[in-house]
Amino acid sequence: MSSTDSIPPAGRPRRVAPAAPLPRDMARALTIPRHRDGVPARATGWRDVTVRVAVPALARRAADDVRHLLHEPELHYASGLRLGTLALLPRPGALTRVVLSWEWSVEAASFAVHSLDGSAYEAPEAAALESWLRVAARRLDALDDVLDRAAAHVVADVAAGLDVSTPSLARPAPDGTGSRGDDDRARDADLDLVVVEAHLGTSVEPPRPAAAHARVEVVVPDGADPGWEAFVDASTRETLGFRRTLDEDGTPVAFSYLVADHVDDVDVADLVHWHDKHILGQLLAEDVRQACVHLLSGLESPASVGYAL
Repeated sequence: MSSTDSIPPAGRPRRVAPAAPLPRDMARALTIPRHRDGVPARATGWRDVTVRVAVPALARRAADDVRHLLHEPELHYASGLRLGTLALLPRPGALTRVVLSWEWSVEAASFAVHSLDGSAYEAPEAAALESWLRVAARRLDALDDVLDRAAAHVVADVAAGLDVSTPSLARPAPDGTGSRGDDDRARDADLDLVVVEAHLGTSVEPPRPAAAHARVEVVVPDGADPGWEAFVDASTRETLGFRRTLDEDGTPVAFSYLVADHVDDVDVADLVHWHDKHILGQLLAEDVRQACVHLLSGLESPASVGYAL
């Protein structure tokens, strides 16, 4: 994966660093063409990690009525301010997609089966899939913020050197109204929690205790153009360097790395390495999110998140 993929998915803001002066002179910067900036070629060692997540007990039984229709399924959830989808690939290599899509409200979602296999499902089977997806979509919509928090929680644990991430609770954030009605009580019933596990693979490396900067974050400087990123020591909040994306007509073509003027214990190779680690953390976050979508919908963690580099 290229470092161009450091741009976050829509709707998920990047952390912003406190205001730090951007360099005026990039003459000392090392510039790497995009085609030479591939993370896998520089990836660190492989790690197997266990992710424990607390999910609603009802969610674990949610797919019981459709399990016989699925074999190593992939369930993909995407939400935005206006549009949302929950798409099912029922088995590897299948020419069938089952899609629930909505605009503005998940309650108004449309169900469709797209297949090149003719009639993929009998009417009762399609009805069972639709019912399951609608329940799953409502739960995922209610817990949408939890997916991002769970992903950040796991990445923080793994980056801290843990091979087992402790449970993060799958509870929606309170609405702040203080009122409680039937919907609130229904959500409470849905939130009797059980802990489940997913086993993932990653090349996110643990901290280097002997290093001058054991943990470094990559952030967007406050008020900066999105093409700028800053490297910040996680403990001291010291800005260590910068990365700038160079583009032609909006297409990234190269990346410039520059060590901050006041820093004497960092070189450009460190910046490149830290950015690689940052990208691997984003890949892990996406895998955690995908695993949580499955677990909250009554499925096992997907096989795709256990890949090895």
